[in-house]
Amino acid sequence: MPKKIRDWLFILFIILFVIITFFVSVYAAGYSLNKRWPPRFDQIFQKTGMLIVDSEPSGASIFLNGERRRKSILLDIGRSDALTPQKIKNLPPGEYILMLEKDGYWPLEKKINIYPGQTTFAEDLILFKRSLPLNLSLCAPQTLELSPDNRRLILPEEGTAINLKTETKSDLGLQLSQGDIQWSKDGARILFGGKILNLDNGQSNDTLAMIGQEANNFYWDENGKKIYYQADGHINCILTDNNTISTVLSGSDYVAYTVRGNLIYTIERQNEQMYLRLYRADNHLLQNSINLPAGDYIFKQDKYHLNLYDRKQKALYLLNDYAQQPINKQLRPVTAWQWLNASTLMWYNEFEIYSFDLNSNRQELLIRVSEKLTGAVWNRSKNYIIYANNDEIKIINLNLDKRLPITLLKAEEISNLALDEKNQLLYFYAKIGQQAGIYKLQLQ
Repeated sequence: MPKKIRDWLFILFIILFVIITFFVSVYAAGYSLNKRWPPRFDQIFQKTGMLIVDSEPSGASIFLNGERRRKSILLDIGRSDALTPQKIKNLPPGEYILMLEKDGYWPLEKKINIYPGQTTFAEDLILFKRSLPLNLSLCAPQTLELSPDNRRLILPEEGTAINLKTETKSDLGLQLSQGDIQWSKDGARILFGGKILNLDNGQSNDTLAMIGQEANNFYWDENGKKIYYQADGHINCILTDNNTISTVLSGSDYVAYTVRGNLIYTIERQNEQMYLRLYRADNHLLQNSINLPAGDYIFKQDKYHLNLYDRKQKALYLLNDYAQQPINKQLRPVTAWQWLNASTLMWYNEFEIYSFDLNSNRQELLIRVSEKLTGAVWNRSKNYIIYANNDEIKIINLNLDKRLPITLLKAEEISNLALDEKNQLLYFYAKIGQQAGIYKLQLQ
């Protein structure tokens, strides 16, 4: 090869080396060519950003603005799909539509923004399974009584208990009405109809038989080893250790009552006026009394709070045990509610789902729907809501900017949604085909 050509090739290689080194250095520094048209001399290069994306479960394919992302392997000898979790570098600044896809799961779409010199995090993205419902029990429409640990389910009208872990059923021996059941804290025993039944071995304790057939409206104080009940216009108490019976309150028309700690709450009617009254459980002295509007009242309590509900006005009263004003907050109209923790309440009416923060006294509308709600549950830790109308179950991720619901199931007569202890299974009543009963649907 002539020397002149060798010299030209040498110069060409030097030029190519300088150019390639320049662009590699620019790329490594986090810059890329600005592809906007018309080009501007002062904006030929732009600072890029990085995206960190993760999902539950992992292994989802990543799409940005409809383009599947791929990763280089062995210096581009081969290329494969970029799967979550993944770091995507050198993205030009701007708005992107991020979409995740995985076989057997519903796709997820989220709007993200990439900023120059910054990292955008798109983590804790939840993909929900495409699954078919499985029938647990054929039965008529009824309220599901879930144990405090979400491990057992009772069908009151069927008189049936279902162990959700083993999916085995046991016969309780009689039908129950809604509100008859009192659970032990461990969820292994129930009080109903004057009996304490151990769900693990089926044994029952009939020590309450002595109180007579007129006894009703039982309350189980498991810590104090007491069982309260109403009979002959009185509120009585029986000590479960020695079966000693004593009268706690008398002399009024007790519409409803409950016990919480060292306080007895009552709803009393006197001369057509309704009262909420608080008594000490140890000496039965009156602590507080406030007027209530006419209504149909019941007490509901869980491990977090005690609530008073007016079924006539669909009003929910949040109660504060030892406050001078025991009614902390009133919400209406309320169809059903769920305390997620000590400060967060989810409640819904026919067409809206709300949250209420007890600490900040702040109420927020989560979603509004066009068809009457028949059930709703909220996984607060992962921030998604499952809700149902008569013929559809939908799920919506509140972490997404564009809250588009995913239809998980279409059926008939859907109602009474409940999550298991790990929030991975959804239980509900529905009619699918010719089979009506309790079903489960796997979410993750």
